[in-house]
This record gives sequence, structure tokens and C-alpha cells, in this order.
Amino acid sequence: MRFLPLLWSLCLPLALAACADPAPTDETPAAPAPDALCARAAEHLAACALDLPAPATTTCDAELAATVLATDCDALAAQFVDAKADGPLGRLACALGFYAACPVPACPEAPATDVCTDYLDAYDDCRLCNYYDCREQTAQCGRDAYLIDYVGRYCRRFAQVTEPRVGPAADAWLKRVRRCLADYLEAEVAYDADCETIDRMGTDSHALCYVETGFCDLAVTDWMAIVHTIDVGDAPFRVMLATAQGCLGEWLGPIDR
Repeated sequence: MRFLPLLWSLCLPLALAACADPAPTDETPAAPAPDALCARAAEHLAACALDLPAPATTTCDAELAATVLATDCDALAAQFVDAKADGPLGRLACALGFYAACPVPACPEAPATDVCTDYLDAYDDCRLCNYYDCREQTAQCGRDAYLIDYVGRYCRRFAQVTEPRVGPAADAWLKRVRRCLADYLEAEVAYDADCETIDRMGTDSHALCYVETGFCDLAVTDWMAIVHTIDVGDAPFRVMLATAQGCLGEWLGPIDR
């Protein structure tokens, strides 16, 4: 299944250009340079495991890259779903720019409070994400519901994994959208709302916040970093990103759902 078709068509040439091997200088085939090997491994991971274009990066462990290139697609796909950076595939994927495979560093502790707005008033970093845990104390929707497993989980991952790896524009956008999503939930979704309402209204707020905070103004490389932070197979989030691109709507073709 492929999402964001225009984004893919824009970004894939960047990855393909990075993958070109230097021409050999004699009759013996030259061994690929480490950067070229890593770029090929990124493309192989993307094609086999993620169904995404490779990020435009060539920095990785050449030995791990060679291992990935020697592994067939079925094995890669099976491993990547559960891969984290404590395993070889996870380390390589994280280094290549597949940020969903990176471990999420611990966030600095924030004093516990029963007043959820305290987190909104005091923090703009990953500690703001505690707001969703606080709301869950009242909502009791469960660990697999929107507050914890969706907006809370991605809030921390984008803050702790993606922000340190992107440029100033994307970093600023991630901070704005983090604030927008939490402020929307606080202003628009009552504390006594049922779980279905929280899920529906919270999910709907993403497209609104992405556009209002300037997603459409980001560079293609920033879009790539954001998309590659999303878990493999998380179709709802990918479709949400596509529908959020109001200013790009005329460029986008049909999205497979």
C-alpha cells in the first residue's frame, strides 16, 4: 500500500541519486563505497519492509548495510515490524533515517499533578506530553486508545526522536503542532467526554493542526523525516498526513486505503 504519492515521487529521485555506485577504474568490479552501500541498503529496506522511499541519507554502518542487502524481503519485513535500535536491523534503520525504529529517550521528569493544564502551562517539550496521561486518568479509555497509544506515543517520539534530527523549520513546526493538538483537546473535548468522542475529535484535530501550523511550508526532506517517524503499517496516520495537506491537494493522486 502506498501513501502520499506525490511526496514519494518527489523524494524517490533523491534517494536514487544517492545510490549511484562509482564506476570501476579497471576490469575488476570496485567494491561499493560505504556511503553507496548504505544508500542501497536504505532503498532495499524501503522497498522490502516499509513500502516507502528511502530517506535521503547515506550515513550508516557499512557492515550492517551489507547484511541487509543479503537479506531477502520476507525476512526484512518480518524483522522490521518489531525492530528497535537495540538490534542490528533497528540500529541500521534508525541510522538510515527510519526514525520509527529509533528508541525513544526518557523524557525529563515533570512533577506529578492532577491539574492537566499544569503541563500545558509549564512545558513546550516532551513533558507537555504528560498532559495526555493526565487526561487518561479521567477518561479511562485504556492503554490502546487515542490518548496513550496514539497522540501520547507520537507526541513523545516526535519530541525525543525526530526533533533533534531535523532542521530549524521542522523543529519549530513539531513544537507548534504539539502545542496545537494539546490545546485543541483541552479547549474542545470535555473531560467527561466518552472514549469514542475523544478518539474522533482528537483524530480530526490532527489535519487541522498540521495545516494551521505550516506543514505545507516544510521542505520535502522534512516531510520525509516526519513520515519516517510513523510506525510501519500505521495506515490511519499516513492517510491523515495526506488529507492534512490542504495546500497540496491538487498535486496528490488517489491514496490507497
